[in-house]
Amino acid sequence: MARHHRSNWKIHRRQIELHVVAIIALLFLCISIGSITILERKRNANNKNQKLASKIAFGSSTSYDYRPQPVWVHGVIPSNPDAWIWLGDMAYMDKPRVNCDAMPMHEQCNCSSDWLHVARDSCMTGNTEFAISRMEAQLSNPDYAQLLAYMCPGHRSKGLHPPIGPDRSVCPRQIFGTYDDHDYGWEMGNKRLPQKDELKNIFLNAVGEPNESPRRDWGHGIEWKYTLNDGITGREIDIYLLDERYYRDALPCHIRKSFCQNEVLSDMQHPKYTWCLDFLQGGEFGIGSCCKRDDEVFYGWCLQTLNRENPLWAGMCDPKSPSFGTHSIRIDHEGHLPNNVGLEHSDSNAEPSFCEVLGKKQRLWLESALLQSNAPLKLVVSSSVVLGNPVKKNCEGPNADIDGVECPCSGDDWECYKPAQLQFLELLSHVQGCVVLLTGDYHYSDIKVLRPGQQPYSKYYGDIQFSYPLFQVMASGLTTNTGLNFSCDALRKDPLGLRDHDECSFIRGPSFGMIEVLWVEPLIRLQIRDGMTGNIKLESNLSLSSCQAKHI
Repeated sequence: MARHHRSNWKIHRRQIELHVVAIIALLFLCISIGSITILERKRNANNKNQKLASKIAFGSSTSYDYRPQPVWVHGVIPSNPDAWIWLGDMAYMDKPRVNCDAMPMHEQCNCSSDWLHVARDSCMTGNTEFAISRMEAQLSNPDYAQLLAYMCPGHRSKGLHPPIGPDRSVCPRQIFGTYDDHDYGWEMGNKRLPQKDELKNIFLNAVGEPNESPRRDWGHGIEWKYTLNDGITGREIDIYLLDERYYRDALPCHIRKSFCQNEVLSDMQHPKYTWCLDFLQGGEFGIGSCCKRDDEVFYGWCLQTLNRENPLWAGMCDPKSPSFGTHSIRIDHEGHLPNNVGLEHSDSNAEPSFCEVLGKKQRLWLESALLQSNAPLKLVVSSSVVLGNPVKKNCEGPNADIDGVECPCSGDDWECYKPAQLQFLELLSHVQGCVVLLTGDYHYSDIKVLRPGQQPYSKYYGDIQFSYPLFQVMASGLTTNTGLNFSCDALRKDPLGLRDHDECSFIRGPSFGMIEVLWVEPLIRLQIRDGMTGNIKLESNLSLSSCQAKHI
């Protein structure tokens, strides 16, 4: 009998324990739900109470040497930006630290020239240790240090230098960026650069990209999208940071072929001799490293009347076609397209039908990201100039021999890659909301625009039509070393009327750009500002309500 009572007592005690556990579990569940609700309310409150980003500053091209950079203290900080975007050339990681005119035998100036290196000018191309030292010098610049302290107050006391630029908890005024050629580590560089993954991470370290960021992944460029005012409906600003080096093809053959053949290769002392030798006779198969696809396909096969009946024609030849750039073809080792090209030659592992700036993977990502975005303003950051000067000009520059060979583009901007440029612009014409191009590189600043309707320049851009003005704001030259006092010569004049003011309306000397959004009006103010005062030197306006995409 006693044993029976003890057994009942054990069962009763076990039931009490289970009830207690259940009550405790229910209590913890209620606390968790309450905590989540509180956190959600806090997050919503933070979104409502966070300072609305409306002023985005940007620029490119610091300095070849280590001179002061007063643009940060006297120009950018007084302009009170909510964010800063690097457009490229944050540091000249491939350029000598020494004066090679005074010290021509210095190791940074004296090297054997080859396809990657040129004596006195780029002996240090691809040298990661040297690149780190150049970037550390930029981060140690006292003027730039003041910008970092302004954008990311207290970051040094947290042991974060450089600060984590995109993290608002570290930098309430965020810092973003992409590289151009010099902070990629190779002037006019492309996908052939050795150690490009190591070099890209030097740049990402400098802008404070988080260590876990996918932008750091091996075999992947640094393209990415960030959003300002995220979670505040109708006030989002998407920032598309393009990578225009990691996947880029070499220049198309026709761009510099005549120049190399007629002006360079007959003179072994010409500074471009080894470059031209590789361009026309080097590369993987000894037939030239230049990209042959534009010549063989877009300006060759596509122009043959009979080929228009081929089912691949639109995908290979018409930048307005949704299938353009989706087909891949394989060019043989002699650099020729097979005469009987057809569906059987489509190869997913082969190269696309035109010479790339972005690369197929990045193109498809950008198309998807742009077309799915609901942000009313989209800033597309292109380190290479999209709207340059497509009128032929002397390859050696405005001061060269008047009888010199003419080239259809400057350096390696998008004008050099015409099929890729036309496909890029066609994509932008279908995007909902206002798209503004931000670019740098040229060491002066201006504002250009492609307007709706037929224009004098339309034939140069495939008659692609925009339903609203597509602006390009170019801000380049942050110091007196790069923001030079250029004359309005043939290289810098705007013969097509792309500039929003007049053909010589570009800003000389140190300058930076500013996008200022007046949300109530609603109006976008596109500005070039003086680097020494912050005063507005050029301005164009775009109504947020005017941007409607054309239907595909």
